[in-house]
Amino acid sequence: MFLGERSEARQGSVLMGVFNNNSNTRNQYASQLTPPEDCPLNSYSMGPAGAGAGIPAWMEIWDYAGGCSFRAFIAENVAAGEEDGVESRTLFVFFDRDVVSRDLKKALVALIELADVPLGCSHMVIAIERCIQEEDAKPLTKGLQWAGFSLTTLDFWSSGYDVISSRWLFMGMEL
Repeated sequence: MFLGERSEARQGSVLMGVFNNNSNTRNQYASQLTPPEDCPLNSYSMGPAGAGAGIPAWMEIWDYAGGCSFRAFIAENVAAGEEDGVESRTLFVFFDRDVVSRDLKKALVALIELADVPLGCSHMVIAIERCIQEEDAKPLTKGLQWAGFSLTTLDFWSSGYDVISSRWLFMGMEL
């Protein structure tokens, strides 16, 4: 979705996946877990060429108190911003099956604060891995709803198409 992967869903995400099964990757950084400092971030864009959207940063966030880590990226979308061309920034954070048994309250508050002021995001989306067992996923999604998140699709970033994922469940909030 965000790297022009619409037609390459079979290979997984080159940003958030652990590996890339396709040996014909687009660039030398595509199969690495964490991008090196010299990775050309501005070469990644979402949507059609010239749409004014992109991924200016990705990160791995460590919660030492709760004992877990999260992968994340920031998505910018100028076209979805105000009429004067103000860009809209969204922090996408990935909750995989390893975060389920952890205490996420302090981490969630820290993620919201990080997205709001230092990163200047107007939205935050948490992607929950769908392979999490139902008895573990229910309390997680209810807790996120209590914190202000609601189920969402990626239509805001896909020119109005309701994009869903077979691997991730998306919950978003406006900051």
